[in-house]
Amino acid sequence: MTQLDGSAVPGPAAPAGPPPAQPPAPPVQPPAQPPVGGAEYAAYAPTAAGFPTQAPPPPGAPVGPYDPVAGAGYGAPDPAQGYGTGGYAYPPPQQQPAYGYPGPPVAPKQRNPVMLWGGIIGGVLAVAIAVSLVVLLKDDPSPTPGPGPVASDSNSVGPNNNSPAPGPAPKGGATFNVAWNAPKGTNTDSSNQMLGVWGTDKLAVRVDSSGIKGYNLTDGKEAWTIPVPAGSKELCTASYGANSKSIAAVSFNTGDSDCSTVGAVDLSQGKLLWTVKVSADRVSSPTLSVTENVVAVGGNMVGALNVANGQPAWQFQPRDKGCSVHGRTAGAQIAVSDRCYGGSGPKSQLVIVNADTGKAASTPITLTGSIEEVGEVVQDKPLVLLMSSGPQGDYVLPFDKDNNPGTQMSVKEPGSDSLRLSGQDEAFTRNVVSGSTLYVQVSGTKPGINAYDLNAGKRLWSATATSSSNDMRLVSGTDKDGKIRAIVEQGYDKPARLVTLSPTDGSMTDIGTIAMPNGLDIGTSTSEYLVSDDGTAVYAFRRYTATDGPLTKWKK
Repeated sequence: MTQLDGSAVPGPAAPAGPPPAQPPAPPVQPPAQPPVGGAEYAAYAPTAAGFPTQAPPPPGAPVGPYDPVAGAGYGAPDPAQGYGTGGYAYPPPQQQPAYGYPGPPVAPKQRNPVMLWGGIIGGVLAVAIAVSLVVLLKDDPSPTPGPGPVASDSNSVGPNNNSPAPGPAPKGGATFNVAWNAPKGTNTDSSNQMLGVWGTDKLAVRVDSSGIKGYNLTDGKEAWTIPVPAGSKELCTASYGANSKSIAAVSFNTGDSDCSTVGAVDLSQGKLLWTVKVSADRVSSPTLSVTENVVAVGGNMVGALNVANGQPAWQFQPRDKGCSVHGRTAGAQIAVSDRCYGGSGPKSQLVIVNADTGKAASTPITLTGSIEEVGEVVQDKPLVLLMSSGPQGDYVLPFDKDNNPGTQMSVKEPGSDSLRLSGQDEAFTRNVVSGSTLYVQVSGTKPGINAYDLNAGKRLWSATATSSSNDMRLVSGTDKDGKIRAIVEQGYDKPARLVTLSPTDGSMTDIGTIAMPNGLDIGTSTSEYLVSDDGTAVYAFRRYTATDGPLTKWKK
């Protein structure tokens, strides 16, 4: 196997610090291989060239996505100037879409385990694609099956012939009965953890460390499977979403926790389109997002690949040879923090970069903590970041539509534990943003949900379950009016409540009950819940498949 400049892949990672300058060697053509996808794989080899080895820019040349100007901070780069030694020039800058914090709740552009399910995710991709361009998941028009799941696999969750106990429906609500359970797969390793959720108008797609599976929305049967390619040990990470052409992205562990190999996945065909090793250095856990043009990569290297063929689009260059970078993809943008040693500029700073062009989309922000960096992308539009290791600890940093930073909010509240927030690169939702309000699932004496005003950086209210023995689960996304939803457990073998929470005080309004037959519970820590765009179906994706099936659907 070769790295991007054609040389042999190195052994264990070298000690931290900038590598010595290496002039790029002529690119090596990858060996020809048969198409990959479904169950047919050749021995692993990247199918497209990656980024060339980067040498330090010559004196006076721009470094990074912004050009240092003495005494004037950092400004925008010359649009015609290419960076690095690979000859890849940035396209002209693109105007950023307008977004911001509205007053009343509206359907948000927010994080989610990325099903393209309109109301579930108001703007799931965060790549500035209008909803009209996104393939929305519309629940299938087929007749609703009778009580119990359609799947006939004896290992499926729930009964095959027994009717679930729906219990009384709330006033004005409906009853969601189990429509089907996707059959449990053969891989029941408890370490096989879900990495992401995608969707199309016909499929629900589950990504875990053992591969990618597409399930038909009509009956829960497998439509296709993409196993881990030969030469890779497992999948590492999954992109937050897919673009309007149903292209998503994953990374692979090729050994020793090196997840620097990235691949593009065509969800409509169930095929792995290409793979590229993006760095000669180890990238342990890259974050990924997909726009109409590129697959963006964030980690200890930051760059983008052409979505069509995996060829390099651009690569972020540190502002000084003594700087290391850390990036997190945020849909159509990437949040990049650095840490620099020597030089005349700030030791660390944060900048937002346009994922399509590689150009700076914000004024750099000086970071003052000794090891302060971007931790998670909580939401992409408007941008909300979780920053780690600030001077007073971790904090939430919201931005306006022009990427100007707002009020910092500490995740540590007096007299309570620190808030645990999930990022867009995680498959399980612990927080949802709607308008200027951050909703966070919390645990403690009673499970509950807290609401925070991002403008003021203060808690608005707390909503808790009626009993400390009952779980309360935040559902991904919002309804069409921008309200958040939750599932509230009511006890063993009793139907759970599906509710909306008032943005003003957290009061609950029932949508319906969800049948929980044969000991099913809402699984606060083991299931990710989504609601179909039309509100007639609920889906639960299981974190593990050792004991439960991978996916359950409830239908009104």
